[in-house]
Amino acid sequence: MKIKFFIKRTLIFIFILVTFLTYIHGYNEPWYKNAIFYEVFVRSFADSDGDRVGDLNGLIDKLDYFKNLNITALWLMPIFPSVSYHGYDVTDYYDIHPGYGTMEDFENLIRKAHEKNIKIILDLVVNHTSSRHPWFVSSASSYNSPYRDYYIWSTEKPEKNSNLWYKKPTGYYYALFWSEMPDLNFDNPKVREEVKKIAKFWIEKGVDGFRLDAAKHIYDDDSKNIQWWKEFYSYLKSIKPDVYLVGEVWDNEYKIAEYYKGLPSNFNFPLSDKIMNSVANQKDLGIIEFLEFERELFGENNTDFADAIFLRNHDQVRVRTFFGGSIDKSILAGSIYLTLPGIPFIYYGEEIGMEGSKPDEYIREPFKWTDDMKSKYQTYWIIPRHNLPGNGIAVDTEEKDPNSIYNYYKKLLEIRVKCRALSNGKIERIKTQDRSILAYKLELEDEKIMVVHNLNRIENTFNFNNEIKEKDILYIRNAKTERNKIILGPYSTVIVKIP
Repeated sequence: MKIKFFIKRTLIFIFILVTFLTYIHGYNEPWYKNAIFYEVFVRSFADSDGDRVGDLNGLIDKLDYFKNLNITALWLMPIFPSVSYHGYDVTDYYDIHPGYGTMEDFENLIRKAHEKNIKIILDLVVNHTSSRHPWFVSSASSYNSPYRDYYIWSTEKPEKNSNLWYKKPTGYYYALFWSEMPDLNFDNPKVREEVKKIAKFWIEKGVDGFRLDAAKHIYDDDSKNIQWWKEFYSYLKSIKPDVYLVGEVWDNEYKIAEYYKGLPSNFNFPLSDKIMNSVANQKDLGIIEFLEFERELFGENNTDFADAIFLRNHDQVRVRTFFGGSIDKSILAGSIYLTLPGIPFIYYGEEIGMEGSKPDEYIREPFKWTDDMKSKYQTYWIIPRHNLPGNGIAVDTEEKDPNSIYNYYKKLLEIRVKCRALSNGKIERIKTQDRSILAYKLELEDEKIMVVHNLNRIENTFNFNNEIKEKDILYIRNAKTERNKIILGPYSTVIVKIP
């Protein structure tokens, strides 16, 4: 009896200990709090069948590319059937664009990605559909269509926002973004149920969450938008408790903060602008103070918020183009946002220095595996204006160059994976006399990290209280250390473990 009692007590003790250690090490955190995302435009990424259009099988064949880069999650831009090249006008929410593959290919992608511990979220476009979606075709055909109230109709052209109303024989319909993208009517309970049904379908296929396109435009009323997303998120959590939703609320920090009442995560557009402009102006514009303010603001509406940080996406001028082609500034901007707390989202090609500017299709040019546009996996669905053959910017050349954007990104992501303080730590600015030096500390439990950037093209010096030992240097670019000071070359970064 004594032996059984001893064994029982020992097992209870072990259980309590494991539970405690799990708690203090944060393993009970949602998976996305430590994720590193990569935004993929499937059409431009990897072609497996030789038609020069990227596809799902090409993505499967390139999963090791993401794994080697320490990417842990993918955001796929729209993959549903669509009339346009970009896919944001959906004609069928329950199928795969035929140019990208089949449902079987998608299921295989989910399985293979999960085997490599890579999560996948889909771009969910539900503010509007295509004008060729069967719902709208029916809705426009008759006043008595069962889908008539799926969209927003008026018998007369309203005076308010009159340029957003378009005529059909049966009346005027509302379309915020384009005449061929009519807005859905979320005041109709059937529409809300349809959207939930769509999301449930893809979650049952194995997806890990959704990027929510035009999240603040579901209604022309923020409070109604937030209430809808709260309803939607609550429903999805009942199906998949760890589902990840990230909203596109392209607005100021106050507006983004409001949406944390309904969503766990939102893209931080103001922070991206603050980082890009600081690097462009070669002086810190208050990045850390702004981030601290934002985090406090977001936390007032959601104590468990997940800040989605990024530099640029598929709607914006690419990073390197923004900096006039400068590789140094591109690496510096990457070094800043990849060492800030939050969930980083890398736009495809950012890590190899791809360029791009408006119109949008030229921000979404073919990803360059090589300079040979006829090579295997190379897409060529559009003739590029920026990332031309022979310009030297391609994966095969970037991987070989130790000083390439790719290899510095890879080092930064390796460090981010190892040092949880970079993702979830408390951040504190280190005061400096020179605004061209950006320095800060990140702390989580017993892990402390110091990051120092020189935003200037001129060499600078940063003095530290303690001696900097070589073994504690995690990352160094264009700089050197001398006891308790760092000699910072132009556009340099140093990451150090500190006591």
